[in-house]
Amino acid sequence: MAHRHSITTEEKIKRFNRIIGQLNGIKEMIKGDRDCPEVLIQITSVRAALAKIGLMMTEDHLEHCVATSFQKGKGQDSIKSLTNALKQMLK
Repeated sequence: MAHRHSITTEEKIKRFNRIIGQLNGIKEMIKGDRDCPEVLIQITSVRAALAKIGLMMTEDHLEHCVATSFQKGKGQDSIKSLTNALKQMLK
């Protein structure tokens, strides 16, 4: 039986679609030769949005996936996997 996450797939998709919209907006700003500081501010906004969804998914993973792994006796494997993912995410 699959376990449930606190952040739904629909919410994840909604957030990523919003980020994609922001990226498309940045592309249009560049095409329109907007001032560099304006573009940089929007890039910062996208980075913040990605960080937020990454944190939400990390919290959700800890609360649900890692907890389930411990119940199944595979907690250390789950921690190792999450640690590797976080190392990549934080590079």
